[in-house]
Amino acid sequence: MLKPMLLGIFIFLNTLNIASAFDESLPILSGVGGEFTAVDADGNTIESTNFKGSVIILAFGYTNCADVCPFTLGYLKRLYAGLSSDEQKKTRIVFVTIDPKYDNPDHLKKFIGHYNKDFIGLSGSQEQIDYIVSLYHAEYNSLATLGVPTQNIRRVNPKLFADSQEAKDDKATLFSHTITLYLLDKQGNTRSLEYTGTPVEQFVGKIRALIHE
Repeated sequence: MLKPMLLGIFIFLNTLNIASAFDESLPILSGVGGEFTAVDADGNTIESTNFKGSVIILAFGYTNCADVCPFTLGYLKRLYAGLSSDEQKKTRIVFVTIDPKYDNPDHLKKFIGHYNKDFIGLSGSQEQIDYIVSLYHAEYNSLATLGVPTQNIRRVNPKLFADSQEAKDDKATLFSHTITLYLLDKQGNTRSLEYTGTPVEQFVGKIRALIHE
């Protein structure tokens, strides 16, 4: 059997080999991503540079999305739970709404908080959102421009209104949108494009590799 010191060295070198393997498979995706300004779920203006030092998983969606977004956020909840508490402190899950006209900061905060209070929701002006979408070569398209009564949409967190009539009159636009999950390193570089079909263990391994870079 290896002595404790030799065993420790062996484990350390093996860890470096694993990290190196991930590093080789995670090149910087040039031209995908960049610096931007948005509004966080507390209504504060925020710069993307504020996230530097943390590994980021960035996703696009909106609160009235009936199927894809709840599934995606459920996946991200499981992904986040697969990290240690220390790794969670070094990782940020960022959800950017494509529907800022409906998803005001307060509503977005309640929606995101349903999955995990550590998750970050970003809104802003339509121009700010469209710029972020363009940076990541993402897309979204409206499916119902006339507005769909939100009472007919299966939603995780309905928006709160002062009275029942306001709730009945509430309408929303439905969208199709990019479902890519963007994995960013601590410098804000996009390093990998993932999906909800990515095995959680594999995704967690890539996050850990970037944490330890």
